[in-house]
Amino acid sequence: MTTFNYILRDTARLLTRHCFLGILTLVTTAAMMWILGITTLFSLNIQNLLQHLESDLVVHAYIKRGSDVTQLADTIRAMDSVGSLTAVSPQEAWTKLEDRMGSQSRSLDLLDENPLPWSFEIRARSVADVNRLVSFLMAMSEIDDVVYSGLVVERVSAISRVASKAAMTMFVLSIMITSLVVYNTIHISLYSRQEEIGIMFLVGATRSYISTPFVLQGTFLAFVGALVAVLGITSVYIPGVRLLQQSLPFLKGLVEDSRIIGSLGTLLAGFGATLGWVCSFIVVTRFMSSVTKPL
Repeated sequence: MTTFNYILRDTARLLTRHCFLGILTLVTTAAMMWILGITTLFSLNIQNLLQHLESDLVVHAYIKRGSDVTQLADTIRAMDSVGSLTAVSPQEAWTKLEDRMGSQSRSLDLLDENPLPWSFEIRARSVADVNRLVSFLMAMSEIDDVVYSGLVVERVSAISRVASKAAMTMFVLSIMITSLVVYNTIHISLYSRQEEIGIMFLVGATRSYISTPFVLQGTFLAFVGALVAVLGITSVYIPGVRLLQQSLPFLKGLVEDSRIIGSLGTLLAGFGATLGWVCSFIVVTRFMSSVTKPL
């Protein structure tokens, strides 16, 4: 019990003795973990959006007024690349538009009449058939315009690749910067007590007895910094997602599951504590080896 009390007492002394360095380590760790968490969530959101777009890849064909909708639908259904076709009347399109706009649908009351034409919602049999289907539709004189999310999928895919690389880059940077700060903090703490540590060795103190408070110092600072980052993420990300959903109700696929965010927070906190422990253990081990090295 005496050894345990000493370790806790000395760890508290180390945290308060170099207060400025401790705060610097905590703030740096919190900032890096916050950026890492936000970058990871951004990457997850982009991947979810991409999966949503690919699963809902629908070609919208808008028909010129006065065209024979039934005959045109039969012609398009006969294509091998067409999986399904749904005709949407102007009134149905108006109702869908109101649902998508949510609270902003009141602005539609300013229009005197429904300007939406008949349209087809066409699903291709596979993603590879989309371009051929679009080319066929654009060549038809009865089709006024063709809109599909193929280009959007390609651009979101490019953004997803960039986001994944950014997340990996931030992961590496967070390890490097946090490790450097924690390493230097523990290193300064050790050298400031070099004489005291030498005396403790002379009176028979073990290496673990001396080094444990320093390891706990680095672990504690990195862990608390990671917890601060998790609190910062939850206070910024969750309100931000809700604001986006209110402003852009058609935007789907955003990560808002509390279990996912909680798991990410747990991983960040564990990662911070582990990183602090590893860095502290390395610097303490090297210092103890140099102190006990025979002249």
